[in-house]
Amino acid sequence: MRDGGPLYLQVERRIEDLLLRGLYKAGDRIPPEAELVNSLGVSRVTVRAGLTRLVRRGLLERRQGSGTFLVRPPEGARLAAGLERLETYTVHAGRLGLKLASSDLTIASSGATPDEAAALEVGEGTPLARVSRVLLIEGKPAAWMVDVVPQSIVGVREVRERFRPDAMLLDLLVSEGVPVGYSQMSIAAVMVGPEDGIGEKLGLKVPSAALSLIQTMYLTDGHPAQWSRDTFLPGKLNLHVVRELFEVRNLP
Repeated sequence: MRDGGPLYLQVERRIEDLLLRGLYKAGDRIPPEAELVNSLGVSRVTVRAGLTRLVRRGLLERRQGSGTFLVRPPEGARLAAGLERLETYTVHAGRLGLKLASSDLTIASSGATPDEAAALEVGEGTPLARVSRVLLIEGKPAAWMVDVVPQSIVGVREVRERFRPDAMLLDLLVSEGVPVGYSQMSIAAVMVGPEDGIGEKLGLKVPSAALSLIQTMYLTDGHPAQWSRDTFLPGKLNLHVVRELFEVRNLP
Protein backbone atom coordinates (compact mmCIF):
# COMPACT_ATOMS: atom_id res chain seq x y z
CA MET A 1 0.00 0.00 0.00
CA ARG A 2 1.60 3.28 -1.12
CA ASP A 3 -1.12 5.87 -0.58
CA GLY A 4 -1.05 8.03 2.54
CA GLY A 5 -3.38 7.74 5.51
CA PRO A 6 -4.53 4.98 7.86
CA LEU A 7 -4.42 1.52 6.31
CA TYR A 8 -8.15 0.91 6.60
CA LEU A 9 -8.84 4.11 4.63
CA GLN A 10 -6.33 3.05 1.99
CA VAL A 11 -8.08 -0.32 1.77
CA GLU A 12 -11.44 1.41 1.42
CA ARG A 13 -10.11 3.51 -1.47
CA ARG A 14 -8.43 0.55 -3.17
CA ILE A 15 -11.58 -1.60 -3.01
CA GLU A 16 -13.67 1.32 -4.25
CA ASP A 17 -11.22 1.77 -7.13
CA LEU A 18 -11.62 -1.93 -7.94
CA LEU A 19 -15.39 -1.47 -8.10
CA LEU A 20 -14.97 1.52 -10.43
CA ARG A 21 -13.34 -0.59 -13.14
CA GLY A 22 -16.70 -2.01 -14.20
CA LEU A 23 -15.84 -5.65 -13.50
CA TYR A 24 -18.80 -5.99 -11.14
CA LYS A 25 -22.43 -4.98 -11.44
CA ALA A 26 -25.07 -4.57 -8.74
CA GLY A 27 -25.78 -7.93 -7.13
CA ASP A 28 -22.37 -9.45 -7.93
CA ARG A 29 -20.27 -11.03 -5.22
CA ILE A 30 -16.94 -9.24 -4.79
CA PRO A 31 -13.68 -11.08 -4.00
CA PRO A 32 -13.64 -12.73 -0.56
CA GLU A 33 -11.68 -11.26 2.33
CA ALA A 34 -8.86 -13.80 1.98
CA GLU A 35 -8.30 -12.81 -1.65
CA LEU A 36 -8.32 -9.11 -0.78
CA VAL A 37 -5.82 -9.76 2.03
CA ASN A 38 -3.42 -11.34 -0.47
CA SER A 39 -3.88 -8.77 -3.24
CA LEU A 40 -3.66 -5.72 -0.95
CA GLY A 41 -0.97 -7.06 1.36
CA VAL A 42 -2.72 -6.13 4.60
CA SER A 43 -4.28 -8.00 7.49
CA ARG A 44 -7.78 -9.47 7.49
CA VAL A 45 -8.76 -7.03 10.24
CA THR A 46 -7.75 -4.08 8.05
CA VAL A 47 -9.62 -5.47 5.02
CA ARG A 48 -12.70 -6.00 7.17
CA ALA A 49 -12.52 -2.43 8.46
CA GLY A 50 -12.33 -1.07 4.90
CA LEU A 51 -15.25 -3.25 3.78
CA THR A 52 -17.30 -2.11 6.78
CA ARG A 53 -16.91 1.52 5.72
CA LEU A 54 -18.16 0.66 2.22
CA VAL A 55 -21.10 -1.24 3.73
CA ARG A 56 -22.00 1.80 5.84
CA ARG A 57 -21.88 3.97 2.71
CA GLY A 58 -24.40 1.67 1.06
CA LEU A 59 -22.08 0.40 -1.66
CA LEU A 60 -21.71 -3.15 -0.33
CA GLU A 61 -23.88 -5.64 1.54
CA ARG A 62 -22.73 -8.54 3.71
CA ARG A 63 -24.81 -11.72 3.49
CA GLN A 64 -24.28 -14.25 6.24
CA GLY A 65 -22.62 -17.36 4.85
CA SER A 66 -22.59 -16.02 1.28
CA GLY A 67 -20.03 -13.22 1.20
CA THR A 68 -20.04 -9.52 0.34
CA PHE A 69 -22.07 -8.20 -2.60
CA LEU A 70 -22.13 -5.00 -4.59
CA VAL A 71 -25.29 -2.98 -3.93
CA ARG A 72 -24.43 -0.12 -6.25
CA PRO A 73 -21.19 0.84 -7.97
CA PRO A 74 -19.41 4.08 -7.02
CA GLU A 75 -20.30 7.03 -9.21
CA GLY A 76 -17.98 7.45 -12.16
CA ALA A 77 -14.38 6.60 -12.92
CA ARG A 78 -12.11 9.10 -11.22
CA LEU A 79 -8.52 9.73 -10.36
CA ALA A 80 -7.44 9.64 -6.73
CA ALA A 81 -4.50 11.79 -5.70
CA GLY A 82 -2.78 12.43 -2.41
CA LEU A 83 -1.51 15.95 -1.90
CA GLU A 84 1.57 14.86 0.03
CA ARG A 85 3.54 13.79 -3.06
CA LEU A 86 4.10 15.27 -6.50
CA GLU A 87 2.95 12.53 -8.87
CA THR A 88 1.36 12.81 -12.28
CA TYR A 89 -2.17 11.72 -13.10
CA THR A 90 -0.56 9.17 -15.40
CA VAL A 91 0.84 7.42 -12.33
CA HIS A 92 -2.50 7.58 -10.50
CA ALA A 93 -4.37 6.20 -13.51
CA GLY A 94 -1.92 3.33 -13.89
CA ARG A 95 -2.27 2.48 -10.21
CA LEU A 96 -6.07 2.38 -10.54
CA GLY A 97 -6.19 0.60 -13.90
CA LEU A 98 -7.84 3.58 -15.63
CA LYS A 99 -7.25 4.47 -19.27
CA LEU A 100 -6.37 8.09 -20.08
CA ALA A 101 -6.63 9.79 -23.46
CA SER A 102 -7.05 13.28 -24.91
CA SER A 103 -9.38 15.11 -27.25
CA ASP A 104 -9.18 18.65 -28.66
CA LEU A 105 -5.40 18.43 -28.20
CA THR A 106 -3.46 21.51 -29.25
CA ILE A 107 0.31 22.01 -28.94
CA ALA A 108 1.44 25.48 -29.93
CA SER A 109 3.96 28.23 -29.34
CA SER A 110 2.60 31.31 -27.57
CA GLY A 111 3.73 34.28 -25.56
CA ALA A 112 3.38 34.26 -21.78
CA THR A 113 0.23 35.97 -20.48
CA PRO A 114 0.55 38.23 -17.41
CA ASP A 115 -0.55 35.42 -15.06
CA GLU A 116 1.77 32.89 -16.69
CA ALA A 117 4.68 35.32 -16.70
CA ALA A 118 4.21 36.03 -12.99
CA ALA A 119 4.04 32.34 -12.11
CA LEU A 120 7.03 31.37 -14.26
CA GLU A 121 9.05 34.47 -13.33
CA VAL A 122 9.58 35.46 -16.96
CA GLY A 123 8.67 38.53 -18.97
CA GLU A 124 5.29 38.89 -20.62
CA GLY A 125 5.42 37.52 -24.14
CA THR A 126 8.26 35.08 -23.36
CA PRO A 127 7.95 32.11 -25.78
CA LEU A 128 6.16 29.18 -24.16
CA ALA A 129 5.21 25.71 -25.34
CA ARG A 130 1.48 25.42 -24.63
CA VAL A 131 -0.46 22.14 -24.37
CA SER A 132 -4.25 22.34 -24.06
CA ARG A 133 -6.72 19.46 -24.23
CA VAL A 134 -9.68 17.63 -22.78
CA LEU A 135 -8.51 14.80 -20.53
CA LEU A 136 -10.56 11.65 -21.04
CA ILE A 137 -10.87 9.00 -18.33
CA GLU A 138 -12.19 5.71 -19.71
CA GLY A 139 -13.26 7.61 -22.81
CA LYS A 140 -15.32 10.26 -21.01
CA PRO A 141 -14.46 13.97 -20.55
CA ALA A 142 -13.00 14.58 -17.10
CA ALA A 143 -11.03 17.83 -17.21
CA TRP A 144 -9.87 20.73 -19.34
CA MET A 145 -6.09 21.04 -19.01
CA VAL A 146 -3.70 23.81 -19.98
CA ASP A 147 0.05 23.39 -19.42
CA VAL A 148 2.80 25.83 -20.36
CA VAL A 149 6.57 25.56 -20.13
CA PRO A 150 9.24 28.08 -21.19
CA GLN A 151 10.81 27.08 -24.48
CA SER A 152 14.18 27.66 -22.85
CA ILE A 153 13.42 24.45 -20.93
CA VAL A 154 11.78 22.44 -23.71
CA GLY A 155 10.91 23.59 -27.22
CA VAL A 156 7.50 23.34 -28.83
CA ARG A 157 8.86 21.10 -31.59
CA GLU A 158 10.14 18.63 -29.04
CA VAL A 159 6.81 18.71 -27.19
CA ARG A 160 4.97 17.97 -30.45
CA GLU A 161 7.28 15.04 -31.15
CA ARG A 162 7.37 13.56 -27.65
CA PHE A 163 4.06 14.40 -25.98
CA ARG A 164 1.70 11.46 -25.52
CA PRO A 165 -2.09 12.04 -25.34
CA ASP A 166 -2.35 9.49 -22.52
CA ALA A 167 0.33 11.20 -20.40
CA MET A 168 1.13 14.54 -18.78
CA LEU A 169 3.56 17.26 -19.79
CA LEU A 170 5.38 16.68 -16.50
CA ASP A 171 6.03 13.09 -17.60
CA LEU A 172 7.77 14.46 -20.69
CA LEU A 173 9.86 16.95 -18.70
CA VAL A 174 11.08 14.30 -16.27
CA SER A 175 11.79 11.91 -19.17
CA GLU A 176 13.94 14.64 -20.73
CA GLY A 177 15.97 14.95 -17.54
CA VAL A 178 14.48 18.26 -16.38
CA PRO A 179 15.18 18.28 -12.60
CA VAL A 180 11.67 19.00 -11.29
CA GLY A 181 11.72 19.01 -7.50
CA TYR A 182 8.41 20.22 -6.10
CA SER A 183 5.24 22.17 -6.85
CA GLN A 184 2.84 24.67 -5.33
CA MET A 185 -0.89 24.25 -5.95
CA SER A 186 -4.00 26.29 -5.30
CA ILE A 187 -7.42 24.62 -5.31
CA ALA A 188 -10.77 26.34 -5.72
CA ALA A 189 -14.37 25.53 -6.56
CA VAL A 190 -15.57 27.25 -9.74
CA MET A 191 -18.70 27.28 -11.89
CA VAL A 192 -18.54 26.36 -15.56
CA GLY A 193 -21.39 26.39 -18.03
CA PRO A 194 -22.19 25.30 -21.58
CA GLU A 195 -21.89 28.90 -22.76
CA ASP A 196 -18.23 29.30 -21.80
CA GLY A 197 -15.27 27.75 -23.56
CA ILE A 198 -14.36 25.18 -20.92
CA GLY A 199 -17.92 23.98 -20.38
CA GLU A 200 -18.46 23.64 -24.11
CA LYS A 201 -15.30 21.56 -24.53
CA LEU A 202 -16.34 19.31 -21.62
CA GLY A 203 -19.76 18.75 -23.15
CA LEU A 204 -21.80 20.40 -20.41
CA LYS A 205 -25.51 20.90 -21.04
CA VAL A 206 -26.21 22.83 -17.83
CA PRO A 207 -23.97 24.87 -15.48
CA SER A 208 -21.94 22.77 -13.08
CA ALA A 209 -19.54 23.19 -10.20
CA ALA A 210 -15.98 22.15 -11.00
CA LEU A 211 -12.63 21.87 -9.28
CA SER A 212 -9.91 24.27 -10.43
CA LEU A 213 -6.29 23.33 -9.74
CA ILE A 214 -3.58 25.86 -10.56
CA GLN A 215 -0.06 24.52 -10.10
CA THR A 216 3.49 25.71 -10.62
CA MET A 217 6.28 23.13 -10.87
CA TYR A 218 9.73 24.15 -9.66
CA LEU A 219 13.19 22.88 -10.46
CA THR A 220 15.34 21.58 -7.65
CA ASP A 221 17.13 24.95 -7.62
CA GLY A 222 13.84 26.76 -6.97
CA HIS A 223 13.25 28.20 -10.46
CA PRO A 224 9.75 27.73 -11.97
CA ALA A 225 9.60 25.18 -14.78
CA GLN A 226 5.94 24.61 -15.65
CA TRP A 227 2.56 26.20 -14.97
CA SER A 228 -0.76 24.40 -15.30
CA ARG A 229 -4.46 25.07 -14.89
CA ASP A 230 -6.76 22.02 -14.68
CA THR A 231 -10.55 22.17 -14.40
CA PHE A 232 -12.06 18.86 -13.29
CA LEU A 233 -15.72 17.93 -13.54
CA PRO A 234 -17.44 16.72 -10.34
CA GLY A 235 -16.60 13.15 -9.37
CA LYS A 236 -13.55 12.90 -11.64
CA LEU A 237 -10.82 13.68 -9.09
CA ASN A 238 -10.66 12.58 -5.47
CA LEU A 239 -8.08 14.55 -3.47
CA HIS A 240 -6.95 13.51 -0.03
CA VAL A 241 -4.26 14.65 2.36
CA VAL A 242 -2.73 13.29 5.55
CA ARG A 243 -1.94 15.95 8.16
CA GLU A 244 0.16 15.51 11.27
CA LEU A 245 -0.83 17.25 14.49
CA PHE A 246 1.33 20.35 14.80
CA GLU A 247 -0.13 22.68 17.39
CA VAL A 248 -3.38 22.98 19.33
CA ARG A 249 -4.62 25.36 21.99
CA ASN A 250 -4.84 23.79 25.44
CA LEU A 251 -8.18 24.44 27.08
CA PRO A 252 -8.08 25.84 30.64
